[in-house]
Parts: sequence; structure tokens; C-alpha cells
Amino acid sequence: MELHNKGAGIKEIAGQTGLSYSAVYHWVRGARKPEAGNLNGFESFLRQNGPAAAIEIKERFPKHNELFLTSARRSMPIKRFVMKRKFGEYGTWYFLDGQEERLKQRVAELLERYKEVRDNIAKILEEISIKKG
Repeated sequence: MELHNKGAGIKEIAGQTGLSYSAVYHWVRGARKPEAGNLNGFESFLRQNGPAAAIEIKERFPKHNELFLTSARRSMPIKRFVMKRKFGEYGTWYFLDGQEERLKQRVAELLERYKEVRDNIAKILEEISIKKG
């Protein structure tokens, strides 16, 4: 709306913002009001909470992958780090520029917990085989 108030046309606004022509048209004509939307909410969430694994955000942002792809097209500061598939929804992390160190810490914590759980499972399986033997 700020661009429109400065005299920019609908097509120009759509091109600059990465929004569809239809969305800009409806906002300018007053048929719809611009809202913050999920993308801005996603960025705000990461800004407030720091790096987050997909499992931590999927309830609030079920289409987090689409939000990430849209943010990339709009040159937003949202980044993604993907680990091996064996980590499932703990293997995809979203973060903002400048949060790299916090991301490294959180991934290191995850890997340490993973190792602890794996070791505990190995001990339990060993105990079970000893009792059977």
C-alpha cells in the first residue's frame, strides 16, 4: 500500500514485492486488507525463538517448506539447514541470518541427546540378550 500511495502501479508493485498481480489488485482496490501473513509470522517466530527444528514449528506453520521457498524468492533472511534423513523432522532446521552460532549449539545438543538415546537402547538390548542367554 505504501508503494501504491507513492504512485506505483499494480504490475510494478507485484514485480517489486513478489506478490501476485491479483493480490496487489485486491489490496489496492480495497477488496482485501494486507495482512502480516504466515511468512512474516514465521520470520518473527525465528527472530524471537532462534533456530528451530521442523518438528518444533510444524503445528504452528504446517507448510514451513513452502514458507521457506517463498522467503527465498523474496530475498528474506530465512535460511534452512538439513541433516541426514535418519533424523526425520529433527533434521530440518530454520534460522535467520546471524543465528548460525545458535544453530550450531542446538544441533550439537540434538546430536548429544541422539547419542545418549542410542547408547541407552544398546544397553537395554544387551540386558535383554543377557537375560535370555
